Amino acid sequence: MNNKWLLLGFLTAAVFGGLVAYGDFRQVGQMLVNSPSAYGAFALAAGLALLNYAVRFLRWSMYLRALSIYVPLRVSLPVFLAGLALAITPGKVGELLKSVWLDQRSGVPVATSAPAVVMERLTDVISVALLGLTGVLLLPPAMAIVIGAVLVAGIALGLLAASRYGTMALRLPVLRKWQEPLAQSQEGLQRLMSPRLLTAAVTLGALAWAAEGVALWVIIVGLGDSIALGVALPISAAAALVGAVTALPGGLVGFEGSMVALLGQAGLSATAAAVATLLTRLATLWLAVLIGLAAWLWLTRTGRRPDSGTEIAHEPD
Repeated sequence: MNNKWLLLGFLTAAVFGGLVAYGDFRQVGQMLVNSPSAYGAFALAAGLALLNYAVRFLRWSMYLRALSIYVPLRVSLPVFLAGLALAITPGKVGELLKSVWLDQRSGVPVATSAPAVVMERLTDVISVALLGLTGVLLLPPAMAIVIGAVLVAGIALGLLAASRYGTMALRLPVLRKWQEPLAQSQEGLQRLMSPRLLTAAVTLGALAWAAEGVALWVIIVGLGDSIALGVALPISAAAALVGAVTALPGGLVGFEGSMVALLGQAGLSATAAAVATLLTRLATLWLAVLIGLAAWLWLTRTGRRPDSGTEIAHEPD
């Protein structure tokens, strides 16, 4: 077994074990047994997570069209879904493999589709930061400052990447491996940074990640506790950003730790905060990874470059 996957397994087990221990093993078990509505809430939360993926797929499709990449649904959908499994790569940089898969199955050069992957991540950061700032008065000052800084940094990085100085951004350690294809993607990045596309993408991103905030709220209510939806949304967003900043696979440790702390600050007991965080992660992150791995397996078994009818339009000379 690959050592990285083994380490991920240990880290995941440690995080889940830590959550249960924080909430008290016995009380966590009692809460799950004595809250039958929690199971229906979990199912609804999973449905909201699926809504998140659907909205993000719309954004992915929008970006491909903007780059004049036309691939059939049977290619673009499994590639997008397989990318969900890459959320457990450090900093999600592994999602650039989506460009490799498009190349393998439809002949779309990596440099052509890479801007779509980069802008997905960038608009995710901006969207989640904006959601987090909706509850700026509810968050600890230090966390609010971090979220604001992440928002400014995300916008600045996007402007830099789309500018003639974009090669400077490619010197960052997380992008160095992909420096060559991304360096050839300047025109695509500039196209996707247009105000119209950027506004549409950030709006879709905000809708998608708000669905996960609603999922957290649904789970808390299902556990028999109460919290305002307007509080759950920024807590979910803030936890996601803290997890992203840690750059650990799936935002592990940072996400769980910050969510438990913020839920406790919002008035939930340690047990309720731990159980809500655990169920939320199962319904969002780990459901995504499961779907992504299934799509990845399907891509592996279907081979490379099928007769997909791919067409790449070019600007006239």
